[in-house]
This record gives sequence, C-alpha cells and structure tokens, in this order.
Amino acid sequence: MHKIMQILSMYHPDAEKWLAENAEVIRVDNNQTESIISALRHHPNVEGIILRAPARITRDIIDAAPSVRVISGAGVGVDNIDVDYATEKGIAVLHAPKVNAESTAEHAVALLFALSKKIVFFDQEMRKMNFQIRSHVFTHELRGKVLGLVGWGEIARHVAKVCSLGLGMKVVCYVRSYSEDKIEAAAKIGVTLTTDLAEVFRSADVISIHIPLTDSTRGLIDKQLLNLMKPGAYFINTARGAVVNEEDLYQILKEKRIAGAALDVFTHEPPTPDIPFHELENVVLTPHVGGITEEASRLSAGMVARNILDFLDGKTPKPIVNPQVLS
Repeated sequence: MHKIMQILSMYHPDAEKWLAENAEVIRVDNNQTESIISALRHHPNVEGIILRAPARITRDIIDAAPSVRVISGAGVGVDNIDVDYATEKGIAVLHAPKVNAESTAEHAVALLFALSKKIVFFDQEMRKMNFQIRSHVFTHELRGKVLGLVGWGEIARHVAKVCSLGLGMKVVCYVRSYSEDKIEAAAKIGVTLTTDLAEVFRSADVISIHIPLTDSTRGLIDKQLLNLMKPGAYFINTARGAVVNEEDLYQILKEKRIAGAALDVFTHEPPTPDIPFHELENVVLTPHVGGITEEASRLSAGMVARNILDFLDGKTPKPIVNPQVLS
C-alpha cells in the first residue's frame, strides 16, 4: 500500500475513510512546519502528501520529503503549496478545481442578500424583542443594481448567472485580458467585460471578488480602489483574503465610507485580532465555508483521495497544476 501523509482533516470523512482503507495513512494534526518535518523524518518513505489550509507546504518541508512524488491540496486552492519548488523537484501538485464553484457562488449570493436585506442586523434586533426596528431601517432591492465582479472564472460565472438572469442586476466584470471563451460566456448572460478595474469599482453597487491569490494579485484591492466605491456600496470576498489589503478595507469600513462588507476569507486563517473586523457593525463574517457544503466537500475530497493514489499507481491525473513534471 502507498504511504500517504495527511495533514489536518480532509473536507469529508467519507474520503478519509476510503483513503485509510486503500493506503497507509500517517495523520498529522499539527500544521506547524517543524511538526510536519519531524513527522516526515519519522516516516521517510512517505510517497504523497494531502493537506488542507491553514497547513502549508514550504521549501523546507519539500526538502525533508525525499520520497514524496505527489502533493495534493484537499480542495481547489494551491496557494498554500510552493508549486514552483515542487515543480523544480519533480513533484506533481494536484487539486480539485471547479468542484465547489457552485457552492462558493451560492455563498457569495447569500452574503449579498445578508448585506442588502440586513439579515444579521434584524436577527439581532429581534432577539432583543425590537420588532419596531422595521419602521426605522430600510433594506434595498437588488434589481437594477450594478454588480461588479473581479475575475471571470467558474465561481464568478455562476454568481453572474444568478444575479443577472435571476435577480435582474446589471453585471460588469473585470478581466485582465479578453479571449473568445470569456466574451462568449459573458454574452450568454448579458455580462459586460472590461479591463478597467477602477471603472468596475466606481460603477458598482456591489463588488464581489473572484480571483486566485498569486504574486500579482496579492494586495491588489487597496485603498486606491476601495476609495472609488459608492458610499452605499457593498464589498464581498469569497476568494482569498490576501488579495485585499485588509488594513485599508478595515479603515474604510470603520469610517463608514461604504455601506458594508461580507468576508468569508482572511489573510491569516484563523484570523488574528490585528484587523478587528468583528468589532464593526457593518461587516458580516463567515469562517471560510463558502466552498465546503456537504455536496461539494464529499465530491472534492473523494476526487483528491482517488487522484493521489491514481498518480502513484502510474495513471495521469487531469487536475494537475504542474503538468510539466510528467515529462
């Protein structure tokens, strides 16, 4: 049986059970670099690693794993894996892309409703038996409002479909460049594409972030862009926390220069108290749960478990981040 190191839990227990039945699993529940390296030294024949955030695979960990041939995230993202160094060492990096796109999109739309309909606020007031609050605070309709998307991947396209066709919103989307595929997908649901990120922030009533975390997107959303937003606009992030300068966002929310924000992701997870969003009344917070519905978690975790063993058995996996290692 192949020897697999599993760092933290997978996204669904059924996948953990299947993996344990089909491989020798070394479980590591301490995600600190030193603990992972220590475990690898005690198990030098580990062939593959599966991990989930906030665990990270660094150069030092890779150097301590001479027998490892494949590393897989437990879901979609691989920003917690040093893909470049893994590639340099000839190690395949796998993940489960697109599996949780609809789940994350639904969560983004749910946050949109939570903000525009003030769901959390009214829930808290009702628990104080303040029924009369209904006469003093208004919510907002979404029909006719402008949704600004940053990114045009699978998740953004699901969000656009719901908001454009289902809610009657006008949708404008920032893309770094145009392609036939992007233009065709946008035309089908009436989305306007643009390469002008500043114009998206100026025109939108709601901004929703859907870009991966890379060197070029880290801190991309800063005070320069946030200051362009309308005073009544909302900001939603279900992508990655570090694409936003959290200090800039915090200050703008604290000063109430925009109406509010909903955040499912944070630069540091679990979040540190350095940026105390939890103290702000105009913020809705969820603990990075957008993509881990029961359905998506079962599917993605099962895919990851099977793919890593398939790779070790000599089969070519489709969701491989660095296919160049295969040659």
